[in-house]
Amino acid sequence: MSDVVVESSPGSLVVVSTHKVDGGAILEIVINRPEVHNAVNGTAAKLLLEAWRRFRDDDSLTVAILRGAGEKAFCSGADLSGLDALADLGASRDEIAKFVSEGTGPMGGSRIVQSKPVITVTQGFTYAGGLELFCHGHIRLAEPRATFSVACRRWGVPLVDGGTVYLPRLIGWGAALPLIITGQRISAERAFQVGLVWELVPQGAGVERAFSMARQICQQPRDAMLADLQSALAGWHQPLGAALRLEASNLHPVMNSESTRRGVEAFRQGQRFWFT
Repeated sequence: MSDVVVESSPGSLVVVSTHKVDGGAILEIVINRPEVHNAVNGTAAKLLLEAWRRFRDDDSLTVAILRGAGEKAFCSGADLSGLDALADLGASRDEIAKFVSEGTGPMGGSRIVQSKPVITVTQGFTYAGGLELFCHGHIRLAEPRATFSVACRRWGVPLVDGGTVYLPRLIGWGAALPLIITGQRISAERAFQVGLVWELVPQGAGVERAFSMARQICQQPRDAMLADLQSALAGWHQPLGAALRLEASNLHPVMNSESTRRGVEAFRQGQRFWFT
């Protein structure tokens, strides 16, 4: 059971809800523009930025779930009919430099590197900037009708919300570069084969599965998981020795944490937990 608090006004372009569950809280973020396949305009981007900043800064929130409203799309990318609200194309040289060094991403918080688990789940179109947002999930789920594409290739719009960064890291150059160069659409099954999707779920069951995983994450000892996630993210680009030292630095702080103490005591009492 969960205690749900919906924090957005009716009709909001991004609906944000907090679900309090055993062991933590889940922040659900829903892009709510199904009439345009959940394309993100300027207002939606600002709301996404607020939601991602809150998730980053609120220690009471354990897991975030990002999804799209309706049956057809996770997110089809940026709303090109309102591109000026997402990117100031007439910016001065100084404004451009500030955007590069300090910007948070046109699609709303896409340049924030989250150090707590994020689950993204798609039921349909996952295109262009929507594919970039999907890649920000540490766990990525897809229903069978989902399709994926760097669709902005057709219009000459670049990837600027993490696509050229996350795709090669997630699926390797061999799979990422053809997607980036061609904009070719691939199926959920193909995305699963190349590692873009962690798990395929039955049609209509994606949200339920995302919440099942989020609740289980909340039930596990937290400090070790967060330390391991941060070590994996921060150690990715480091030489092997430096990455191993970073990992080793987690041992004493984590083993002295309250959540690990409780976890070890549960083991000693014969309790066993397998993630399903």
